[in-house]
Amino acid sequence: MHWKNIAIHVLDFEGSVNTGIVEYGFATVLGGSIISTHTRLCGVRHFIPAEETAIHGLDNASVSGRPTVEADWELFSGLRNSGLFGSHNASAEKGMLATVWMSPGRVPNFSQPEMPVGVEWGPWIDTCRIAKNWFPRERSHKLGDLIRRFEIQDRVDASAAKFCPRERSHYHCALYDAIAAAELLINICEHPSFADSSILDLVCASAGKAAGADFRQGEFPFDF
Repeated sequence: MHWKNIAIHVLDFEGSVNTGIVEYGFATVLGGSIISTHTRLCGVRHFIPAEETAIHGLDNASVSGRPTVEADWELFSGLRNSGLFGSHNASAEKGMLATVWMSPGRVPNFSQPEMPVGVEWGPWIDTCRIAKNWFPRERSHKLGDLIRRFEIQDRVDASAAKFCPRERSHYHCALYDAIAAAELLINICEHPSFADSSILDLVCASAGKAAGADFRQGEFPFDF
């Protein structure tokens, strides 16, 4: 199935495994564009240290009295039931999500019709791994560097102005980073060499060569 026909919910978390998810944001890509977004601040399990605040700009007062991310089980499980998750360097989001819920329950696989159901949050669409596999000569595959390299900062900022809270409209804010990764995915898939990509092509490019080969053969790599 063509990648545009499956909803890809591009996620970003701010926080740490120790502190918990301080903020999340997602941008849903369908039909080659961002169709919806959502974000919120979350209560945390431990005190937010100053070194983390220095990165994402959120302190304990920012999240005081807010529900923890566990309150949004129905949202996250519903998203996974409607499409696949994506992220830039998905191992980070995968690890954070696993500290909250190990499994979404039985969910559609989407990438392989012959294997219609799974019990994993993955397979993930990873824009960092896709860029490394499809544009291996780039000096850096960091999100901001790729946005600048492909000259789409204006697109990111325009989407951020439409969807992001004004005070959380820059890098290291969850929704902004999710939007940046979503726009990067759209831009990559607009390239003539990849315009006809299927959702399985994106999954395989996100998995690396060995894991991608297993995926095409119907075997699920353990690192998903």
